[in-house]
This record gives sequence, structure tokens and C-alpha cells, in this order.
Amino acid sequence: MRAAAGATLRQLPRVALAIPPKVRRRMIVALLLAVALLSLYRFWFKDSSFVRVEHVTVTGLTTNDAPRIRLALTAAAHNMSTLDMQDGALNAAVSSFPVVKSVVARPSFPHTLKIHVIEEQPAAVLAVGGERLLLAPDGSVLRGVVTGHPLALIRSSGTVPQDTLSDRVPLSALHVAAAAPAELADRITTVTHGKQGILVHLREGPELIFGNDRRAAAKWAAIAAVLADPSSKGASYVDVRTPGRAFAGGLGADTLAPLSSTGGDTSAQSNDTTPPTGATGTTGAVAPSTPSANGQSLTTNPQVSSGP
Repeated sequence: MRAAAGATLRQLPRVALAIPPKVRRRMIVALLLAVALLSLYRFWFKDSSFVRVEHVTVTGLTTNDAPRIRLALTAAAHNMSTLDMQDGALNAAVSSFPVVKSVVARPSFPHTLKIHVIEEQPAAVLAVGGERLLLAPDGSVLRGVVTGHPLALIRSSGTVPQDTLSDRVPLSALHVAAAAPAELADRITTVTHGKQGILVHLREGPELIFGNDRRAAAKWAAIAAVLADPSSKGASYVDVRTPGRAFAGGLGADTLAPLSSTGGDTSAQSNDTTPPTGATGTTGAVAPSTPSANGQSLTTNPQVSSGP
């Protein structure tokens, strides 16, 4: 292959000389013109006043900090052009606002930039030190945010976090609440810690025994599968400390209609689990192929209906 490449290179001068001089001169002029235009675009035009951002629109903001966020994004955008977008600079401009999850910028030639802000959605409410703070799934404290849907309540006896929750106990409870599927998330009232680890309390439903926050998504999938089985109706608890061996039991009243299974990984986990004393019910219940949807209407969470 090297020999073939070498032979090809040796033929190039002969091919070039075989081109008529007039055509050769035109090709050289065209090449020089292309290089000049490319250099002009790269080093001048794309950052010139002809394409500089002058009009900025920001959408997607609902937080009380919207004016400050909009001002920061507008200031950063005015240092750009519609041909030279800098997404990193826009994200850096709002990095001090935990409520901003990401920004999407769409330039419109020659002077307009449209920015859409994607806000972080709260996953739970933290009650600590006489305050109630909205928390993002990663533990960031979301201030100035208003939410109109029910959220899980987590109580803590620790210190009030300023920017990010770092206390391990409520943080593990947050991880569990944040991993809940939509069908069950709105029914969570509180997430607490007891002798059996993390406990999730549902509105008009059984107590959920998680143990710890490891493989929270798999545990929620196992819960959905157990609750979708009609034989679990009336259970007072569902134990998913080992998601592959989840079971429902107790002597609960008939309060929970079967829920649709969310699917997901329900394989076994090496997690210590001991069934509560007197446990009854189904072990490893599997959702039916066409489970009926739960028709119960949700009531407003008495713990929180708006931001702190």
C-alpha cells in the first residue's frame, strides 16, 4: 500500500503539468480566493457587527428569579453573534441559579437570538429548622419556585441547607422520592426513616419499605408490579428491600385499586431484608399483561401546594 501511495504522489507533478497553463492559473486563483474568503469569514465576518446579536428573547421562566436570569442571559448573548454561538457561556451565565437545568439557544440571522430555559423540577419538600424548601432531584435548593402539584415531604432535624442538601439521611430519602414513577409520585405524602430503613407513605395506599436508596428505580418498578396484581389489594405494606423478591402483606383495608405496572428492572439485589413479623401476602407478584388503570382522583397534598 505504501508503494502504491508513493507512486501516486510521484504522478501528481506530471498530472499538474499536463493541465493547460490557462486552466492551471484559473484553478490557482480560485483556490486563493477560497482561502481568502474562508479566512475573512473565520477571523472577521462571523464576529462582526453585521451578525452581532442585538435582539434577545427568553422563554420558559416561571421562577421569581426570572428577571435576574433573563438579564444574565441577555448580557451574555450580546457578546455573541448569530454565526458564533457559545452555549457554554450562556450556561455559565446562569450557573448560580439552581432552578435553571439547561438553556437552548436558537439564532436567527442576522441579529436575533431566541433562548429557551428548561427549569429544574422539584422532587420533594424538605421541612427543616421551621422552613420548607423545595428540592431538585440532585439535592439543590430551589428558591423562588412555585409548584401546583403534590410533593413528597421529608423532615430533617439537621441544619438548613443554603444551596445543596448534604445531610445523608434526608438526601437518601430524596433519592427515593425522585425515582418514583409518575403514577405513584403524586400519591407520596412523606418519606421517613424507621427501623427498616427508608419508608414511603402513600395517600390511600400501603406503606412502602425501601430499606436504602440503592437501585431506587428497580424498587419502584417492583412496587408497581406488586400493586398491579389484584391479590395485593388491601395490603398494608409492600417490602422491596430486595426488589426481585418484593412482597405485599399485612391486614390493610381495601383502599388501593391495582395500579398499572411501569415495567423496568426487578432483578434481585443483595440487600439485607427480613420480612416484618406476621407478614402475609404475595411474594414476587407479577403484573398482569393488561392491568386496569387506577381511576382514583388525587387530592391536594396537605403538606405543600406552593413553593416555600
